[in-house]
Amino acid sequence: MAIQVPDMPRDQTSESQNNAMDQPMMTDASRSSGTPPQASDDDSIEAEALETIQVCIFELSDRLLGVKIVEVQEIMEQTEVTPVPTTPHFLCGVTNLRGNIVPIVDIRDILHLPVKPRTRESRIMILNINTLQIGIFVDAIKEIRHLEKRIIEAQPLHIGTEGRFISTIIEYHEGILALLNLDSLYETIQL
Repeated sequence: MAIQVPDMPRDQTSESQNNAMDQPMMTDASRSSGTPPQASDDDSIEAEALETIQVCIFELSDRLLGVKIVEVQEIMEQTEVTPVPTTPHFLCGVTNLRGNIVPIVDIRDILHLPVKPRTRESRIMILNINTLQIGIFVDAIKEIRHLEKRIIEAQPLHIGTEGRFISTIIEYHEGILALLNLDSLYETIQL
């Protein structure tokens, strides 16, 4: 059974309300001149702070990781994975997804994480990486959440060779959430 990842939810306000909200407020001074007020630097900083990106947060070997939701095609319950001989150890095999053969990867070894047995909460997350579909095993899907864009797009981390798989580390609840750099992951997998 596959769970389709929802598109980003639209604001529930009506179109006329949206249009009204997009219009700058007219002050007494701007009414007399007939021109709307110009946005201040504070307004642009506030608007930037409000921009968010949806992230799918999942657990892998007792660590919280995330990927941008636009990179997720769908989340599936565990399904039959057919092993392929003479492939790298992290390639668990392939599965048939509606007529498409999709490689399934366990990224724990790549990320140097301990192996954990699969449970009923384990899922396969189908990702779109460089126009290819690749499935990864995850221990559990925690949530899909909006995070501030300015935090996610902060300077990339430089934490050694293995750190190339992590694009950003974010404080999350009382712990740390690491967002995966799927391009670096893809370069290592090279399927």
